[in-house]
Amino acid sequence: MSEMILMSPILLKGVTLDWSAHRRWSWEFFAGMQEQKLALSNENGEFEVEVPVCEYIQALKSGEGRLANLYASGWRFFEHNPDMLQDFNEPIPAIGDLLQGIPEKLFKPLLWIFIGADCSGTALHYDVLETHAWLAVIEGKKRLALHAPVCWDHEYEQQRAQALQVLETRCNQGEWCYLEVNKGDLLYIPATWWHEVVNEGPTISLTRNFVSPEIARTVTSCARALEFHQLLPWLEGGMTS
Repeated sequence: MSEMILMSPILLKGVTLDWSAHRRWSWEFFAGMQEQKLALSNENGEFEVEVPVCEYIQALKSGEGRLANLYASGWRFFEHNPDMLQDFNEPIPAIGDLLQGIPEKLFKPLLWIFIGADCSGTALHYDVLETHAWLAVIEGKKRLALHAPVCWDHEYEQQRAQALQVLETRCNQGEWCYLEVNKGDLLYIPATWWHEVVNEGPTISLTRNFVSPEIARTVTSCARALEFHQLLPWLEGGMTS
């Protein structure tokens, strides 16, 4: 696995069940967080409101009110809970992640917890900076429609409709791949693979975007175009010949 080059999605069943996160990161655990806040977004991915973690968890449990329909899509939990970093093991292909060598004062780690109700999720996209990603489900289930890299500059809405159809039918269609990620599973998503994600039941998941040497050149070009110049020394230093 340390030599793995991601070319297509890889789903590993049950491989994270030994993580401490599965014992510690319960709904009760998050319900006890009264001081920390979550930024919540609507179904279009637009920011709606910031609320205490405990208030959002209570809304999810009740299933009532506006908050229950919103999504905590990208909580940098480690900023106030660094001890939670000890609750999971970095998957082997991400251990050589070029981004993790960058000081946090220059670039915040691309590491997040996602929390959401049934039917919440993320619209069709590929990941930031054209990075790889791994996704682990701690509670609940995530369902994904995935498509290999392609330029859809003028076909996005049409292709998103296809992704939603894949999710509705729960099966592969044409070049689209359908996957279900359950509690304990780990999914690798290669760089620039399109994916639409929907939660089935209340869901807690953990994800990290990472850069392995074989994509360093592409990510460097993307970072330069987006004017993330502070990343370049680390990315350029990790390029393969």
